[in-house]
Amino acid sequence: MSLNRNSSDDAILFALRQVASISHAVIGSVADWSMSGTKAGQYRADLVVNEAVVASLAEFGCGILSEETGAQGYSTAVPSELGDQLVVVVDPIDGSTNASRGVPWYAISLCAVDRDGPRVGLVVLLAQPHTEYAAIRGQGAWRNGMKLDPPVRRPLGECVVGVSGPPPVDPGWWQFRAMGAAALDLCLVAEGALDAYLDCDTHGVWDYLAALLVCAESGVHVADAFGDDLVTLTHDGRRTPIAAAAPEVLEHLTVVRRNTRL
Repeated sequence: MSLNRNSSDDAILFALRQVASISHAVIGSVADWSMSGTKAGQYRADLVVNEAVVASLAEFGCGILSEETGAQGYSTAVPSELGDQLVVVVDPIDGSTNASRGVPWYAISLCAVDRDGPRVGLVVLLAQPHTEYAAIRGQGAWRNGMKLDPPVRRPLGECVVGVSGPPPVDPGWWQFRAMGAAALDLCLVAEGALDAYLDCDTHGVWDYLAALLVCAESGVHVADAFGDDLVTLTHDGRRTPIAAAAPEVLEHLTVVRRNTRL
């Protein structure tokens, strides 16, 4: 089966689920969690899972942007220039350090992008219990097949906020959580378990794009802290995603992040 802009949403989602299943099978057999020595923060397991995932995606004839091996099969950084081509942005293991230490909070993140932007997103927890977040542009988002409604909007002082990186001092929220897997953390905002997410570091597009579509389709407000376009097809680009159920919380966190020095 070949995937392109003319493929149905169901066909694309089916293909992404196949790839996620392969990732789940491969990671279950990985025994070596030592560092790869190729680049900072990369585990040998990242490369093992990536090899299987990329090989599976290549069979669908789409372009691929992977955290571990970069871009292949396409030649633009701008989705609007894709024509009829489809590009899948993938993080084979989002939360690798969690996985290496036995913390059951790590996932595969896959987002199919066409010339209009993110089209189908899938984030699948690779630990137990099985948890899948899916989204289709213009149709909604689902957790384990149940459609997500817009989450409750709370004032900042009542918010529990997911963070990545050291949190700012006295940001005004009630509590925060730092769990180490951006895609899953963002999906928690989409389902209402967290009220917001603040990136106190920076991330590549593979870390957040699928979850961003899940958030947007569930009614969550999303933005980059510094006004950059969150949708990019470059491997070296870094962004600072923020998500919140309430627009005023998003605005406040944006100001907080801009005033926080890394």
